[in-house]
Amino acid sequence: MARKANIAREEIDQACWDLIENNRFPNIPRLTEYFLQKDGRRCSNTTFMNAIAEWEESYKEHQQHQLKELDSVLLPLFKRFSRDVTQHLGQLLDEKSTEIEQHQQRKLDATEGGYLALSGVLIDLQTAHDQLTKTHKRASNDLEQLQIKLLNKEQQYQDILTQNNVLTSQLKQEQKISAELQINLAQQQVNLAKQDNQIALLMKENGKLNAELDSIKTNSALSDQKRWHEMTEKLEALTTSVKSIQYKDRGSKQ
Repeated sequence: MARKANIAREEIDQACWDLIENNRFPNIPRLTEYFLQKDGRRCSNTTFMNAIAEWEESYKEHQQHQLKELDSVLLPLFKRFSRDVTQHLGQLLDEKSTEIEQHQQRKLDATEGGYLALSGVLIDLQTAHDQLTKTHKRASNDLEQLQIKLLNKEQQYQDILTQNNVLTSQLKQEQKISAELQINLAQQQVNLAKQDNQIALLMKENGKLNAELDSIKTNSALSDQKRWHEMTEKLEALTTSVKSIQYKDRGSKQ
């Protein structure tokens, strides 16, 4: 049998974190199961409910902190990506402009120097084209790596948002269940109060009947035996009703 014992608020807080790490949002039944499996301890639902409420505030702050950290990681990557792309495009434009200028100059030199210089211009142009191709390939590889990193960070961000939405939905459901339990508890307390009043009235009537029965026993003659038996049967019926209500009362309290 599980033993009752006080469970520290810090232990309940740690249990909530353990449950959330296993993708199980903390609630009263799960905390009860957690400590029963751990060491067999129990505590009141009110203690669990208050501890869960405090833990939820800490969890919200933790989620907000995670999102801020993710923003701080993504923003420098975005800036670096934009800066690198702009830099590579500028380099390509500068190289292309230089290449065109050199090509025009070579054409002019070839025209002035004769057709023998044409082959040298073509060689130089091919060399410049090869260099430009290598530069473009290197820039494309760098851009691809940046895009891969960006996609990974975006996936992490979406995973956190999805988990947060699922846990928020679970939290709303648990709050709804908690409110229903509170309403049921209040109704049970009202019913118990009515039963207590009913028992008090029956006990009072029972006392009156006992007093009346004692009077009949003392003052009545043998001719009143029938009335005495009727009063005895009525008293026994009332006693049975009281015992039945008390038995139901004990069952509902358990």
